[in-house]
Amino acid sequence: MIIIRKFGLNVKRIIDPSLKITGIILITIFFMEGTLSLITMHQVNRQLGFNYATPETREGELFIITRVDKGKTMDRSGLKRNDEVQMWNTGDLYRLLMNNQGKTVSFQVVRDKAKINIYVKVPWMKLPLRRVSLKF
Repeated sequence: MIIIRKFGLNVKRIIDPSLKITGIILITIFFMEGTLSLITMHQVNRQLGFNYATPETREGELFIITRVDKGKTMDRSGLKRNDEVQMWNTGDLYRLLMNNQGKTVSFQVVRDKAKINIYVKVPWMKLPLRRVSLKF
């Protein structure tokens, strides 16, 4: 603001609205990216047949499988309800699945205090939004 005062009121009248518009655009982009990420994650869940929850604990967030649809990809891979996925966040799993369509991938889960490797042959999925960052 000190710099703007030196330029005078005319420049301030131009810069203030520009800064407000820039802020609105950045907020809009942030919310659009979050919405698009949720839509894409829902599509992956639906097509592979699973869902999750992230309850907070003293150790941080857990990534717990809450649903596995019988006969779908994740069921055939051996994933079970209440498995704890061993990844930093949900976005890591979605990036792994989306970036390896047509390939087999693996990740660890904890089931009954034992670590188990899950191998998923990821099918080609119909995703309307392929390039979403999934940063949250």
